[in-house]
Amino acid sequence: MTTKVKGVSFADVKAKAFRNPEVLEAYLAEQRKDELKALLAQLRKSAGINSAQVAAKMGVTPATVSKLENRADRASLETLERYAAACGASLQISIQQSPINV
Repeated sequence: MTTKVKGVSFADVKAKAFRNPEVLEAYLAEQRKDELKALLAQLRKSAGINSAQVAAKMGVTPATVSKLENRADRASLETLERYAAACGASLQISIQQSPINV
């Protein structure tokens, strides 16, 4: 006798998980970290420089730049400003108010 198991799509599992506000917030927080990491990498590539050159312009070691690029969410605003300047850019911050759920 064989038993058939109905598959569940990833989209359904994800939708169910996101009904939990804590799961959704954790997911969004990780997504923001990934976006910042990608943004720094793209900024450096657009500037046409490597991490050693960024390090030299910032006055830090290449290992420090690597840590910054991989853990950008833990960097200070001053450090992010220095990184941006080393890449020929400037840091701009935007805050958007979320809709209020009643």
